[in-house]
Amino acid sequence: MDNMLKKIFESGYFNYQDFILENIKKLSISPIEAFILIKMLDAFKNDKRILIDNIAKDFVEKRKNIEDSMSNLIEKGFCSIYISYDNGLGEESISLDGFFEIAERIINNVNASDKNDELASVIEYLNNELNRVLSSQELEIITSLVKEDYYALDDFKKAIEVKLKDKSVISIKSIAKALATKEKKTKVQSNNDLMKDFIKNVK
Repeated sequence: MDNMLKKIFESGYFNYQDFILENIKKLSISPIEAFILIKMLDAFKNDKRILIDNIAKDFVEKRKNIEDSMSNLIEKGFCSIYISYDNGLGEESISLDGFFEIAERIINNVNASDKNDELASVIEYLNNELNRVLSSQELEIITSLVKEDYYALDDFKKAIEVKLKDKSVISIKSIAKALATKEKKTKVQSNNDLMKDFIKNVK
């Protein structure tokens, strides 16, 4: 089943070359495997057919090394071989769905890590501003504001600045109310943010 990243790739908006080269360690592939994976994606983008002869002609390695590297990519789940039929005739084809699933997981993990870092910064800032440790209920509110409503540290700082100017009592609930009053982030906006995360590697 197609995932969102594959659809973005097919639309021409996923810079897979840079993504692969920048994430070789996270992908756990060798430079040779990275090159072959890029060539396979090039071929898939152009005519949906991946032929080892076309890959070999642009490669200085021996054909056996290329075949071994492709076998490694299959074992690691980046691609798979299946039989496609045309007018009753079977032809061996390669699917790259595995790559898109792995790449999407890496992107999602990076985004989750960024959100965790942002949340930690917000909690530390609020602990200092309130001069106390946040309660478990307050932590739940802050976590929701950061991870679900996409508020960042700067948003919290601006909300507290507003409360200070108004000489209002500063609490987690009053900060949350100030954030909601300042800017209501709709579900559509949240989905747009998720889309932006997917196409960070736009050409």
